[in-house]
Amino acid sequence: MSTTTERQQWLERRRSGIGGSDVAPILGMSKWRTAYDVWLSKTAETPEEDQTTMPMLLGNVLEPEVLRLYEQQTGVSVRRSRVLHKHATHTELIANVDATSRGRIIEAKTARSRDGWGDAGSDDIPEAYWLQVQHYLYVCQKPLADVAVMFLCDDIPAVSVYQVPVAAEYEDIVAELVDWWQRYVEGTEVPAPVTSDECSRVWRKSRPGSTIAATGEILQCVERLKAAKAHVKTIEEEIDHLETELKAAMVDAEVILGPSGKPVVTWKTSSSERVDVKRVREVLPADLVAQCVVVSESRRFLVK
Repeated sequence: MSTTTERQQWLERRRSGIGGSDVAPILGMSKWRTAYDVWLSKTAETPEEDQTTMPMLLGNVLEPEVLRLYEQQTGVSVRRSRVLHKHATHTELIANVDATSRGRIIEAKTARSRDGWGDAGSDDIPEAYWLQVQHYLYVCQKPLADVAVMFLCDDIPAVSVYQVPVAAEYEDIVAELVDWWQRYVEGTEVPAPVTSDECSRVWRKSRPGSTIAATGEILQCVERLKAAKAHVKTIEEEIDHLETELKAAMVDAEVILGPSGKPVVTWKTSSSERVDVKRVREVLPADLVAQCVVVSESRRFLVK
């Protein structure tokens, strides 16, 4: 079976329940995803696209090495897990764990820096990861998880091991997760959008000629937005002014070196390719161009 097919099957299995990486966004504690993102991944009629980011890809590639280093440093053998675990009672709660050993879960991580991580041996890990691990412990009914982390900022390949015991308070979170699944996945409700981009995705089209009356709260929001935009404009003008000064000082140089000899500013030539739409229309038949045209609609947001 190809790696692509395995990945697609894994993405499809994730739709069957709430996994560990879904918990933080559902609770509004993720910097990368929201509850609406999770809802869409579970309910969209078309299969979820593989939106693997570079950190995610790097983590997947290095996972076997992280587990190997864990075994080497601890002397504990691990068994890779290929099973989708489901909670015995709450079958909407699922877990894809990296590995297991001696009755505990082993979770492999990579991190670009030590920000948010405490001392090795403690359970002081970033909140989103703590929630993920607690979810795995609850679903798999295990008492302890070892989180093996390879810090990419270190010079020597090694892992720091954090020990996370099961937390009784996760039971309260389970109740929230089950309620969320029943309301938004099994039910007909849609999670409220929490970003401007999500609003545009939820309410893609406007009703021609429709209006709403401005309340006092809305008018206050409009004035605050105007003030914020004016503040941003001032900052952007200052940024442009400072960049202009630096570019004028560099002329055609690529790098400004600081007192330590390390680069503090770079301005290098780069190239990219793009389609010259005007030229395409000139050299190709109109019917062929028409076949390649994709019409997209969006709502333009203006503050008067």
